[in-house]
Amino acid sequence: MELRFVPLLCCILLFSFAPLSAQADLPPGTGTSPRLESGAVLRFRSLPDGQTDGGASTTLLRGERGDEEGRSMALSFEEPDAEPATDDSQAVDYLVIDTGERIRRNWLEPGVIWGVHHLALRDSVDRGAFESFIHRYWAPTRADALPDSKLIFLKALTGPRAGEFSYVWLIDSEETRDYYFPKSEVPSKMYTEFEKGWSWINGDEHLGKFLAAPEDAEFTDYVVIK
Repeated sequence: MELRFVPLLCCILLFSFAPLSAQADLPPGTGTSPRLESGAVLRFRSLPDGQTDGGASTTLLRGERGDEEGRSMALSFEEPDAEPATDDSQAVDYLVIDTGERIRRNWLEPGVIWGVHHLALRDSVDRGAFESFIHRYWAPTRADALPDSKLIFLKALTGPRAGEFSYVWLIDSEETRDYYFPKSEVPSKMYTEFEKGWSWINGDEHLGKFLAAPEDAEFTDYVVIK
């Protein structure tokens, strides 16, 4: 008679565990928080020197390498229809336009690297054509090509870079980042081997015809603090 309860027990277990995996990529907060996915709006707000609290429902980032080394940043998720950060000179809103494969892990855990790279496009480049290039070639090729990391592509909605593009290179830890890049812009032999799988995209007929400067010319590696 006890065997009749086995299917019911299995259903209960599946129901119990499903939300954990389904919400693994949610930022801190309630289950209704927006996901890190295409269509999400991210707000980056520079914090004054010495400030270590960005407020409720924010993730604290600290510049660990690059242009903004030592500076702190508050990251928050905004509703797509929320008022843009036009009244805050220290805040910039970005639309996530592509994440490659669906994000299934939490990239907001302490220690994770958010490598923010701002892209400089040639004046003659049609921004719509470049965004199509991201969707068709760059994201499918590069977003999930490197173990323990991921690229997400952004378009600025506010600030001096409104309408321009960036990407965030998410890496699971400083240790992994240093394994790939022991020093800024100095790749390891292992990274160079992985890079052979997508190096074609950097050619003059692909990225080269869009970019006015190398993709790492303006970047900061931020580490998630809390």
